[in-house]
Amino acid sequence: MCSTIIRLFIVLGIVLAVCEASYVQCLQRVPVYSCASMSCSVVGNAVTDEHYPCDCFKIEKVLGGKKTWFKIELPNGKHGYVTDNHCSGDVPHCK
Repeated sequence: MCSTIIRLFIVLGIVLAVCEASYVQCLQRVPVYSCASMSCSVVGNAVTDEHYPCDCFKIEKVLGGKKTWFKIELPNGKHGYVTDNHCSGDVPHCK
């Protein structure tokens, strides 16, 4: 009985870890910023049609509206931000 419950918890943990993995894809080459603002420095470029691991998104209030920023992981392991102008993904809001 105990071993069955332990196995179920292990399977549940694996399922939750897989479900949390989200990606963002960009339809064209876009700059990757060091923070969620156009005033931040550019740290690289997101390549067209590449899938980038993404934790979450942030909303920046800009004159006349809002801009969505996705926090992505670059191939070198560093993180950066891309806008939703040419990138999209189904990820949660950053906490």
